[in-house]
Amino acid sequence: MWQRIRAPRQRLVGAAFVMDMASGCAMLAVQFTGVALGAGPGLLGLLGAVGGATYTVSCLGSGMVADRFGPRRTTRLAAALMIVIWLALAATGRVGLLLGLVVASGAAMALFWPSIMVWVADLSSGQARGLGRALGVFNISWSAGLLVGAVVAGALWDSVGGGAFYFSVAAGIVILILLQLTPGGASRGGEHPSDEPTALPRAALGRRLRIAGRVGVFASFFSTAMIRALFPKVGDTLGYSSALVGWAAGMPYLSAMVIFALARTTTGWQYRPWKLWLAMPAGVVGMVLATSAQVPWQFLVGFSLVGFCGGISYLSSQFYGLHQPEQRRAASMRHNEAMVGAGVVAGPLLGGLVADYTGQLPAAFALAASAMVIAGLVQIVLWWVMSKADEGSSV
Repeated sequence: MWQRIRAPRQRLVGAAFVMDMASGCAMLAVQFTGVALGAGPGLLGLLGAVGGATYTVSCLGSGMVADRFGPRRTTRLAAALMIVIWLALAATGRVGLLLGLVVASGAAMALFWPSIMVWVADLSSGQARGLGRALGVFNISWSAGLLVGAVVAGALWDSVGGGAFYFSVAAGIVILILLQLTPGGASRGGEHPSDEPTALPRAALGRRLRIAGRVGVFASFFSTAMIRALFPKVGDTLGYSSALVGWAAGMPYLSAMVIFALARTTTGWQYRPWKLWLAMPAGVVGMVLATSAQVPWQFLVGFSLVGFCGGISYLSSQFYGLHQPEQRRAASMRHNEAMVGAGVVAGPLLGGLVADYTGQLPAAFALAASAMVIAGLVQIVLWWVMSKADEGSSV
């Protein structure tokens, strides 16, 4: 057991878990703080969106920092910045300051996540089986972290309020220790893995799955971020405890974790498109159920279906972005995380505006269901266009 913990890749897995546990706790605590300060749905949506905006923009430029300093230094810098931000969040009691600190956290996270994913790939076998297993463990780790973080925030808020941010600070120190103990990944000099999909049919299929997955990533994070931003207000309106709100907000990550666990133990899903086509319909059903929910279990089931959609979509974008020549991986991960950030921006912001305009919180969930329907149609159109282009190039 100790040998497994000492393995470099296992330390990165641990760092991913602790980072998302800390950030998941802090993000939900920010929304609880907003509710306590009297923020309405529109302002709560803005609180949930501004970090994603800076995350999206910063992901597109963070590669220059990672390329210059390497993933090890870049992730340590990001963790140190997050500790400072969480300390500041614990000390503030004004919504304007909350907004500014959330903006800063998005930029810091953009330094962390693309870099650590490339670092994991560098420490893994380049073959599909080895990469799939490594990403499975890594994805289970961060999704479990978000689940635990949401539950911890719900439990701590009732007892210590803003003191929940100090939990994130302590976790940030643990992250720095794990990263400091992990050596940098060994570069393979751009060599192709032995089973690299260099043949046109498989390379083309991987490209389609990667791009369709990115569309799904945007739609699923649109919904998940909206849930995290607005469900505390829904729970407050319905008289739910903070602990129940925390569990409900964490359900998407629990079901995504199940998807990642299954993907780790099997290879039958790789380069087989049909599983991706199950994702968006499940997400639509989940958000429709949440729109009409009257009792807690309906929210829990609906949010779990959204996580099922997100897990499949994220895995598709991530796996097919990393299972290609080394020089393309960092760019693929930046694009993947930019789609995450775009969804995190649009979901809370538009959901909050719709809820404010209609005066009905469920209207935001109806918007998320509509976004998933549109995303599914976009996936179909893009797949058809890319299929025709691939057919033309092979003639």
